[in-house]
Amino acid sequence: MQVIRYAWKEWKPVFLTSAGGTVRLFEEELRFIAGKKRCTGYSRNGKRVECPESAEAGESKCGNCMLRDNFFMCVKCTGEECLNPGRREECRDEKYFIYLSAFDSLIKVGISQSYRLRERLVEQGADFAARIAEVRDGKTVRLVEQGIASLLGITDRVGGAEKHSRIFGDPNASVRGLLSAISRLRNSGFNQHLIRPEIYDLREYYRLGNVLSRPTAISVEEGTEISGKVTAAKGNILILENEGAFLSLNAHDIIGRTMEGI
Repeated sequence: MQVIRYAWKEWKPVFLTSAGGTVRLFEEELRFIAGKKRCTGYSRNGKRVECPESAEAGESKCGNCMLRDNFFMCVKCTGEECLNPGRREECRDEKYFIYLSAFDSLIKVGISQSYRLRERLVEQGADFAARIAEVRDGKTVRLVEQGIASLLGITDRVGGAEKHSRIFGDPNASVRGLLSAISRLRNSGFNQHLIRPEIYDLREYYRLGNVLSRPTAISVEEGTEISGKVTAAKGNILILENEGAFLSLNAHDIIGRTMEGI
């Protein structure tokens, strides 16, 4: 059984499998050995298509399936040049929100389609976040996003190791960082795009109250044994309890791998 996607469904983390199944992580105890990582295929007209080569892949998709996918190249867009011409007309008419999210004191800028903003923030595991701008056209919103990142000196990506180190964030540091960034933007050339900020407190989704000590991070490779009850999840960081010890892993490292029963 291959894991093809990690997602939050109904505000709970799940693995979606190649057989069409759903592993509800808060409800099931995990016990498996991680297999070799292979391409998860590509999306075409709303349907998943298996990788024709069943290729080994370092990322979730092989190079060929990235090009076949309807949306994957849009993830890499910076606004400088359209990487997915087949979607350009559709993308031009779509509405996006720009947000700032806080991981402890670390502030990140990002974009989301307007209808799934809160879900996007929970998927990333932000402590707090602020919706700050609304922009039409995917290419334009990427340019604005990158301009804000440059102006504020902040990132547009936060890796798994960084998220692990900031699992238990300081809420005061998060809110201070967001308010400071918003204040600086009001006096900048991006003021024309800003809307009245809406602040989100996302901590309730993660169940971190179940974690009684700082978890030890483990890396997932072929042959790694995963065993334990998922007691909490913060974005893509899963926290397992096994015989009183707490372990954390990056769920994205399991995407593409088979889950072999022990």
